[in-house]
Amino acid sequence: MDATEDKDKVAKPPAKVKSVAGTILGEFFDTLEKEEGFSEIAPRLRKVVLEEGVFAEPAIRAALFPDAS
Repeated sequence: MDATEDKDKVAKPPAKVKSVAGTILGEFFDTLEKEEGFSEIAPRLRKVVLEEGVFAEPAIRAALFPDAS
């Protein structure tokens, strides 16, 4: 067995895991959007996290507090 092949398989998560994570996060944002006070924030967070794939604090903070910048 080649050690390089093992590293390549471990480094990249399977597509199914990404799909499950996306589904769970999508359901979270759907629920969040229905909560009072989060109807405007949830779509911005969904865009940053699910569509753009950004998990950095500045991007999340900008989605939560757009008027603060």
